[in-house]
Amino acid sequence: MGEESLKRETAELEDDKPRKRGRADGDWTTVLAGFMANFCSSGINSVFGLLYVELERETGSDILILSWVGSLFIGFCLDSAPLVGILARYTSYWSLAVFGGLLTSVGFFLGFLSTSLPVLYLGLGVLSGFGFGLSSFSAMMVVGQTFTRRRPLALGICVSGVGVGTIVFPPLYTMLLEVYGIRGLFLITAGLFLNNAAFGIFLRSTNHNKNPLVSSESNRESLVNPNLLKSPKFILFILVNFLFPLSSTIPFTYIPLKTTEQGISLQLTALLISISGITSTTGRVVIGMIAGNVPRVRPWLFLVFLMVSGLTLNGLPFAETYTSIALLASIFMLCTGASFSLVPVLLLDMFGTDLLTCSLSLTYFMHGIGLMIGVPVAASFCETIGNNNWAFYVASLSLYLSSALMVACNCLKASGIFAQVDSSTKKFPDVESNIEAINISVIDLPEPLGPPAA
Repeated sequence: MGEESLKRETAELEDDKPRKRGRADGDWTTVLAGFMANFCSSGINSVFGLLYVELERETGSDILILSWVGSLFIGFCLDSAPLVGILARYTSYWSLAVFGGLLTSVGFFLGFLSTSLPVLYLGLGVLSGFGFGLSSFSAMMVVGQTFTRRRPLALGICVSGVGVGTIVFPPLYTMLLEVYGIRGLFLITAGLFLNNAAFGIFLRSTNHNKNPLVSSESNRESLVNPNLLKSPKFILFILVNFLFPLSSTIPFTYIPLKTTEQGISLQLTALLISISGITSTTGRVVIGMIAGNVPRVRPWLFLVFLMVSGLTLNGLPFAETYTSIALLASIFMLCTGASFSLVPVLLLDMFGTDLLTCSLSLTYFMHGIGLMIGVPVAASFCETIGNNNWAFYVASLSLYLSSALMVACNCLKASGIFAQVDSSTKKFPDVESNIEAINISVIDLPEPLGPPAA
């Protein structure tokens, strides 16, 4: 019996070896799944402004009404993150990702069947947005759990899907729109996004598809921490992170309208959005490299990016040429990309690693609300006044308000109860750890967050 038991234990140890190696190195098919989810979600979000131009002709509705399609999409996509964390405690990440891929496909197929507003709200807005939230966050969680030594590289590849999607989708969708029309485009999109369900199956091969079950009290603490909600500095910071995302989707909607009014073709408009996507990606990477070396000025860098973003939006109503519009849009996206990448870093600086999950979850939840209502708020002003340029003024005003709140936030000290990162002994972040914080800190992981392994 003793010999048989020893053989059985030896066999179990041998079976564990591949899993341990997989835990260390991860499965690169999961990275592909994360890349594709980010590629598709950011890509479709970047072309809603182009779609509104065609839907305005198709449905006869104005931008105020149509803007809720994209707003519901981005809102349900981002605000699904806490729900993914809860569902993953009772089911697998791969099943959530597959279900999310099916939802996105069904949503756009409904748009193919009917372009009525209720169907567009439900299909392209709610179902597709929630589906992408399930797919993208599930893939990012699995990548974060199954990679250790190469985690920053793996997450960096996943994140690159955001920039690539913003670059590729505008010219591609302009061509498809011209050839197949709006309904044909929705049908092709439904087929394309069905691939996310197939990529979700790749997550099944991992051994970390389900978070350990924890008590309901622990669940609540991971989502809301009383110490954070009592902190004036945190309250100011999440208000900042409500106001500045509110402005970030407005240019994607109103720049295509502005160029169309000036007789600029959809092809050139699509190229402009792609160029903006390149500068946004550049801003995220460059600030990750710079900010790691200047920890004391990170909050003030964030403030500068907010103010410059507001100034560029103030200049857009006066831009009359394609070159001037492209230049201002590129500067805006450069600063916006840099601002978004600094958010998790600033939370670490102010409130420490122990509260990163909670603070980032609440902050990203506010991002989702701001992104969801930004375009409808701007559209209501434009319709009331009768001038689309007011969308840029509304967006710039929200950035100026967020800048003022950020000044107040920078002047306050975080409470001593927060375990802050000691910048004098710990160089954080470089570009890789910045990317890691953005993507794996929204929901609790089984292992504590820390710097990437060497």
